Amino acid sequence: MAAQSIPEHFRVAVRLARRDTSAMAEYANTPEAALFSFAAAFITLPMFFITVALGTEGVTNLPALIADLGPYTVGWLLFPVVMAKIVTVIDRERFYCRYVVAVNWCAVFEYLVLTVLVAVRGQGIIPEAVGNLIFVGLIVWVLMYQHFVARAALEVDGTIAALLVALRMLLDLLIVGLSKVLGG
Repeated sequence: MAAQSIPEHFRVAVRLARRDTSAMAEYANTPEAALFSFAAAFITLPMFFITVALGTEGVTNLPALIADLGPYTVGWLLFPVVMAKIVTVIDRERFYCRYVVAVNWCAVFEYLVLTVLVAVRGQGIIPEAVGNLIFVGLIVWVLMYQHFVARAALEVDGTIAALLVALRMLLDLLIVGLSKVLGG
């Protein structure tokens, strides 16, 4: 049975984080499910603000936080738009909606884990060096998670999945870089 509610979608994302390939079948492969998955962007928005406010740059004024909404929004939209073309190139159009659904709902889990780490680091609960090491480990875990999701959702081999994760990371870096250049 396909996940219907936000909590059900989140539970599937957690199962995918545990590398449960059978969980992918619970994400509907429909345009409606793909559209609904963008609710994840609204769910993660408070976590995004927390990570920005507590992050290394320490942006805490409202205008700066609002200015970060542009890159945040572009980040949520650019990858699915690019993937719409890529799935045709790799002959996986039939799985496009399911992949968008999985990527978006899994992002909620990724944001949650990152926000907890940033909050713990920001409160000084763990030493900075340990926090940095955990952060690097978390980035590796996120990349592995995204790789697994790409393989499971699109039914592609590891090389294609790795290229898709690299593309996603490059797009994110491009968005951050352009926002820094354009934002001053």
